Amino acid sequence: MDSITGHETQQQSKNNINCNEKLFQQAIMNSYHEKEYRQSISITQNQNQKVSDENNNSHVSLILYPVQTSDNNNDEIYNTSLTTIVRNRIEPCFGVLLKKSPHWVQGYQERQCSIINRVFRYYSKEQQQLEGVLNFDVQSYQLIEIQDKYGTIIEFIIKPVGNIEKVFQFKGYQNDETKKWFNIIKLHLHDSLGFLNSLTSLCKYQRYWRVSYHERISAQQLEEEGNDGDIILFRGKDFNCYLQRAFTQDDFDHVGLLLKIENELFIFEALPSSGVALCRWSTFNIRKWYSMYEKIVYRKLQTNRSFDFKVQLSDFVNENLGKKYSCTPSKLLTQKSVIFNKEHPKNEEYKNRTYFCSELVAKCYKSLGYLPNLISSTQYWPGSFSQKNTKLQLEQASLSDEFLIDFCM
Repeated sequence: MDSITGHETQQQSKNNINCNEKLFQQAIMNSYHEKEYRQSISITQNQNQKVSDENNNSHVSLILYPVQTSDNNNDEIYNTSLTTIVRNRIEPCFGVLLKKSPHWVQGYQERQCSIINRVFRYYSKEQQQLEGVLNFDVQSYQLIEIQDKYGTIIEFIIKPVGNIEKVFQFKGYQNDETKKWFNIIKLHLHDSLGFLNSLTSLCKYQRYWRVSYHERISAQQLEEEGNDGDIILFRGKDFNCYLQRAFTQDDFDHVGLLLKIENELFIFEALPSSGVALCRWSTFNIRKWYSMYEKIVYRKLQTNRSFDFKVQLSDFVNENLGKKYSCTPSKLLTQKSVIFNKEHPKNEEYKNRTYFCSELVAKCYKSLGYLPNLISSTQYWPGSFSQKNTKLQLEQASLSDEFLIDFCM
């Protein structure tokens, strides 16, 4: 929870990143015209439909669909609309269930289970290791109850929809516990995108529910759960991206930060053509820019998003929006930062500074106090912020494991 409450103006600042309006609009337009990274020369016209959130038991989420394209000019103007659904705020549930093993000789085994925001997870009871993830927003499932002769639910099955024979069968130690879990899972399932759509793409992956490296999150879930300062990493398909990864020995070649501005999600990034700009997450999905990447992953910033955090982040965004992009040999050879204080105030050289993508992210994290000031921001590459880089240690914050963003909808 944020530590500061009180005045209405402070509360508003806590909930939104405040951007200079002129810089904000220009930064968005710059990202729409990005050619080198997004390969697009079109402008998306977002017709934002505001839905009030007066009901304390619900929150608004958006499912985005392109509805029409026009070839009347070179810009291919996209007209878009937003279809809204209202999700219930369903309480999470934690506890122990008995899972039926696919090997009949093993019978039922205890598993620690949880369901949070339409994602069911089960862990080994002894070692607390995550064994399986069923995300109802990225794969469709059927929930089947097994009753005794009196009509009492004694077990339930979660069955993936699609070309797959796998089932997940559970029961509680007591019938009341089994019924409670069945009803809660049913609520989450009926609130999911997999219930509204036929999502079966995961079935082509062998044992997709096993988490060997990436847990999956849908683009819709990211729209709802993404927050200020979260990391988003890109692995591009372009040959230049391959060369960069070969040079840096990393899995990723681009990185950006997520921002919530007026309750809308943006990517804050440095791109070759547009410099430091903002890209609407909804635009990124509508234009299918994700198809330019082999994979895109998300890491949640775990920190106290206090009033001071919001102010510092707002200041950094406003101060750097519109700055130019560059990645030069002289930058890469810079080992130590120049620290500006009363003796060394910010000069014209600082005001005219440029960024490459990971330098921008590192500089932002340094301004928030998460990275050491003495190390130059130019010493960070996109892969520096990946889960594989165990040397990255944030101060007073941490990054979650990577979530593979699934755009299968």
